[in-house]
Amino acid sequence: NPARSTARHPLFQVGLSFQNLARTSLELPSVSVEGIDLAGDTSQFDLHWIVQDTYDEAGAPTGIGGFVTYATALFDESTVVSFVGRFVRVLEEIVADPSRPVGDLEILGAGERSRILESFNDTAHEVDASATLVSLFEAQVAATPDAPALEFDGRTWTYRQVDAWAGAIARQLVARGVDPEERVALGMRRSVELVIGMVAVAKAGGAYVPVDPDQPAERTDYILGTADPVCVLTTRGEGFGTESDRAVLFVDYFVPQDDSTSDDSAADVPVHVATPAPDHTAYVIFTSGSTGRPK
Repeated sequence: NPARSTARHPLFQVGLSFQNLARTSLELPSVSVEGIDLAGDTSQFDLHWIVQDTYDEAGAPTGIGGFVTYATALFDESTVVSFVGRFVRVLEEIVADPSRPVGDLEILGAGERSRILESFNDTAHEVDASATLVSLFEAQVAATPDAPALEFDGRTWTYRQVDAWAGAIARQLVARGVDPEERVALGMRRSVELVIGMVAVAKAGGAYVPVDPDQPAERTDYILGTADPVCVLTTRGEGFGTESDRAVLFVDYFVPQDDSTSDDSAADVPVHVATPAPDHTAYVIFTSGSTGRPK
């Protein structure tokens, strides 16, 4: 017994009605009975197509006519007119070549296709080809060190704090052999620590591999065995563990002291650990593996 709304049909909102019944009439002595069309301005559905084929007195087809009703709170007249134009275009293409596969039918007009594929996607602009996630992040740290970088559960971390936290972890990763193209597993749920881990791995020049702590241990071990990370980043509260003997670093163990009130100008200088290149791997993600092993 779900809650019902009088604003819409409970089962569907768009309909296509094909009326293929001829108009009928009933002749009685001194009385003629036939249906009449009633003018109305209410649509039964959000969008309703009503079409009917017609025939002449000899029974030969004379065409198909119809109309569209729509909810004016949802659609403008010009929008519905464009719907009709596409519908007619599809019908004309079917008639012109009935053997043509449905997937090859052209729905959009020339102007529409140009607008969608070219105008809407006109995003080309000059970018710094040497920029990386690390260089962009460090530039932001230098520009606005005390601006909010992360907000979660009522707490805020500035760019300076995120940089210091991620930098401390990045140094540990480098000391453990993380270089460009080397992988680091992130065994954490969505959290501030997860974001810090991502930035830390990038700062170390490595590639991060997200691993869901809630998935079966066998799946986790398979991912770790395939990705072969140098170590695993997690938190002490995650309870993330595998049967492997890979090194584990706890992100929450390296939380730096709050230096937001420090007058030391050196605190505004981003923590620089490694210099990743634009063509280095950033992260490795596995498929869900719903039909088999993750890939």
